[in-house]
Amino acid sequence: MGKSLLAHVLFHRFVSTSAIARNAPCPCGSGRRFKDCHGALGNVATATVARSVAPPPTDASAGAAIKAIDALLRQAEESFTRGENAVAEAAWQEVLSLDPGHPEALFHLGNRLRERGEHEAAIDYFERALERAPGHPGVLNNLGLALEARGDAQRAERCYREVLAAQPQHADALANLANVLSVREAFDETVAVYEKLFTIRRDLPAAVWIRRAMAQNRTQDIAGAIDSYREVARLDPDALQVYLHLGTLYIQQRSFAEADTALRRALELDPGNRYALSQLAHTRQQRCAWDGLAELFARLRQSLESEDANTEFPVLPFAILAMPLSPLAQLRAAQRWARTIAKGPLPPRPTVRRGPRERLRVAFVTANMHDHPTMHLSLEFWEKIDRARLEMFAYSLRRHDDNPFERRARTAFEHFADVSKEPAARIAQRIREDRIAILLDRNGYTLNGREDIFPLCPAPIQVNCIGFPGTMGAPWYDYIFTDRFTVPEHLRHFYSEQPLYMPHMAFPSDTTRLPAGPPPSRTACGLPDSGFVFCCFSNPPKILPDVFALWMRLLAAVPGSVLWLLGTSDEVMPNLRREAARAHIDPARLVFAPRVEVGEHVARNAAADLFLDTYPYGAHTTANDALLAGLPVLTCAGETMVSRIAGSQLEAIGLPELVAENFEQYEARALELASRPELLRSYRARLAANRATHPLFDMARYARDFEDAMERLWSDHAGNAPV
Repeated sequence: MGKSLLAHVLFHRFVSTSAIARNAPCPCGSGRRFKDCHGALGNVATATVARSVAPPPTDASAGAAIKAIDALLRQAEESFTRGENAVAEAAWQEVLSLDPGHPEALFHLGNRLRERGEHEAAIDYFERALERAPGHPGVLNNLGLALEARGDAQRAERCYREVLAAQPQHADALANLANVLSVREAFDETVAVYEKLFTIRRDLPAAVWIRRAMAQNRTQDIAGAIDSYREVARLDPDALQVYLHLGTLYIQQRSFAEADTALRRALELDPGNRYALSQLAHTRQQRCAWDGLAELFARLRQSLESEDANTEFPVLPFAILAMPLSPLAQLRAAQRWARTIAKGPLPPRPTVRRGPRERLRVAFVTANMHDHPTMHLSLEFWEKIDRARLEMFAYSLRRHDDNPFERRARTAFEHFADVSKEPAARIAQRIREDRIAILLDRNGYTLNGREDIFPLCPAPIQVNCIGFPGTMGAPWYDYIFTDRFTVPEHLRHFYSEQPLYMPHMAFPSDTTRLPAGPPPSRTACGLPDSGFVFCCFSNPPKILPDVFALWMRLLAAVPGSVLWLLGTSDEVMPNLRREAARAHIDPARLVFAPRVEVGEHVARNAAADLFLDTYPYGAHTTANDALLAGLPVLTCAGETMVSRIAGSQLEAIGLPELVAENFEQYEARALELASRPELLRSYRARLAANRATHPLFDMARYARDFEDAMERLWSDHAGNAPV
């Protein structure tokens, strides 16, 4: 998940030897007793004891002073062990009256100051201790903690590294170094440091396992993060947040049965937990395992539409898009999530001045520079941008792997930067240095998106653009990229952003992804040679029980028909076949298509007769695939953005009759098209003819519309008026 629900878990700081027993092993790891090793450093100042208040001592007076100091140190240790902190501190202060530079007394008093939040004084005491005990690991470690608390993370990191240079297996310094690295988002090195720590010690507090899991998650080591969280669950079986994290990670790993178990445990611990409710529903949607789903939806609907501002355990906004929830519920979920990302006032936006002949600098931030649905649609549009008007930048959040989609994108953009390993602050600084005028977020609240960049306000204008098909609910987004069908006037109040309307449709299309030549035959696709083929290639979470029941009624009403679906997993297919049997439909009438490469997938759409859209999360790229292949799409438009994007595309290709307003219209229209071959042929003919005359697949026109929209944004920004 993009933002950790354990953000409130404090970094577990490792304080070295807060009370060093005189006869205990020295923390430096030498194996000697503390009083005979670094502890002895307090007694080497024979020539300096009380130097400031007395003439150079005789041997006898020096010996007496040493005995007095040793007695005071034992008294301090015993008092501190009994919890008599004031008595212990008084004894350490008396040691300093005899020897102002005594490192052990300075060390202990520095610890007390640090614990009270007096970090400047603590730093002074630790630094004075190091003058007489240079390189002492405990002093250096705790100096690092005080420096961190003061906000000097760089010096703190140097302290921990100095300890480790001398003692590579110093567990406290390893743990604290890992914390510092995690804060500055150096997650690869964080994980490496934790690996060293865990080879030395495994009897570590749950908080350390949690921090390790967080770092593993950020480096995409999902299996490692799961193992770490499972250890936390062993240490603390009632740790609610751990089961929430485990559920989310199992979902990312597509281990849905395990996710179900973890999330049910979370609900045992907290029955009203919104996050657990939403993720459990999402898990069951992923599997098309619908038992108890209606109850989960009802509980979520009531919880999300409430007006309370509680942001503890908010739901992932993306996870609920496919649920039958209102646009109000989606807005409030997004707003609650946004409040967990950035608290307090936002930083000021940069001032970007554009010269009279200077091109407008526009940038996309995206993690999807690979085989991803939004990339399937975007490449041709990016390639057709007029570089005389816009200077285009891309900031890729995905690690470079030289895939064909990324190679094409690198050519399309004038400036392409792989920022996948950079922390948010550095990415934001880079954007400011590049003087970006308009910054478009192509991920939003989706997997691998970076929610932490846009709250830093690195550009004068920031746009939620296509990647997340809903409102972000966040004040750092000024506009949402859309069209008037997708976000009509009467629904604008469900969006925190101002709509930035494209004149025809918001979604672009890449027409080059349709391969040349005839489409594959039905036989090649595993379909029967005769009979009507209903089709839906949307992913399983979009298929809800009421829509599937409608589809089964269509199969019952159209003899010999089949439903062609995407075969995504060995769990989904038997579940849907079982649901078909419950509806008294032969499960063999469900035909499952394997996943294939993009061009082959687009082409095979032509073998079907009618694409049936899902609801409320309709087809987006999948609908575009079908229309590009010449397959009519029937959709039902609701009130949420996700339910209206297919309708927007049908409007843009000149087939508004295929947009139903409710399920009754949808079912009746589908039955009519399946029963009247001549009517269906007329729609296919119109679809083919309209490709050359309507805007849906005209990417040159779309690029000009995009350029105009960017210029309009900039012009209105200068005039401080909404578009």
